[in-house]
Amino acid sequence: MKKDNSVFNLKSSEKLLLRLIRQYAPSRKELSTLSGLTAGAVTQYCRKLLFLGLIKETEKMVKKRGTPSFHLTLNPNACCSIGVTFSDHAFQLAIVDFVGNKIANERYAYDNIVQFDELCQKIHSAVTQLLEKKFLSEAKILGIGFSLSGYLLEDKSISSPWFPLLQNIPNLAAVLSEKLGYPCYIENNINTVALGEYYSGLWNDIDDMVVISLDFGIGAGIISQGKLIRGGFGNAGEIGLLFPYNSPRPSWKDLTEKLGEDNHQTNLLDNTAVKTWLAHSQPQVLSLILSAIAWLDPKVIALTGMLPQTLINQLIDYVKNAEQLQNINRTSAQLSASKIKFEDISIGAAIVPIYHFLQDDE
Repeated sequence: MKKDNSVFNLKSSEKLLLRLIRQYAPSRKELSTLSGLTAGAVTQYCRKLLFLGLIKETEKMVKKRGTPSFHLTLNPNACCSIGVTFSDHAFQLAIVDFVGNKIANERYAYDNIVQFDELCQKIHSAVTQLLEKKFLSEAKILGIGFSLSGYLLEDKSISSPWFPLLQNIPNLAAVLSEKLGYPCYIENNINTVALGEYYSGLWNDIDDMVVISLDFGIGAGIISQGKLIRGGFGNAGEIGLLFPYNSPRPSWKDLTEKLGEDNHQTNLLDNTAVKTWLAHSQPQVLSLILSAIAWLDPKVIALTGMLPQTLINQLIDYVKNAEQLQNINRTSAQLSASKIKFEDISIGAAIVPIYHFLQDDE
């Protein structure tokens, strides 16, 4: 039997309240101010959300004067969501609760699988087993988020040459939904990382951020006014186009190729190859960050990827001290290393169905 999130049947205003409750854990009075809805409407909508178990009220916040108030939060146990990511010989399967807290994160090999249907069956079995293992077989599941590398094509397929099992299948998300029995959503890896960062709970006062990944490739996940920006063809943030593969690039892959067998050296900053890489990468990253500030005016720009933390910090320090940034005569983006480990991308993938559920136009 197919499971989906239609059981909640929420209106746009109710989803708005959920988004605000997730961010601010407000009182009902504060929620009315934040949402622009009347106190009566907030009370009515919250009654339904409480009945569905999607939100809960905290203990009384006693004030010195006046009537004590309750504060609203999302109910972590209301439902859960699943994420899938792939590597060369295995896929990672994660389950998170409604708030985005990790419930499970396990690895499954698929070495001998050569057919798409066979892969779907393997994923279906793994999902069933993991839900049973965590006593979640009867839980409400919002869906499965897939994090994939590659471009989104016009027929809603993915161009991912390194992973032929999922390449060039039209309407891939719909096909996966049919095969797996849950609503399925597809995002590229950097959008997944950006959503994981945004929903981490560490940036609850931020609605505009850019996450730049310096990994195998170079990409950006863009969130504006709380929404993921995809662009006209679904490929917004493909900033790797600015750095041709036959030229030096500010990527982890480019660095490891230059390091060769020296990639385990303890003090990277003393390595000649690292110094050479930094010499071209620092101004390249600066150009990306200046461009993001000029075009998008985000409140936060976070750098992520598989680069060692030492080098990410070095890039951030270079940009912060750059004359071009110092000469911006207005408030501009806070620069930060990502607070989410890049290895936890499957957790970000599990956030994707939560993001879709909370949006009123998805």
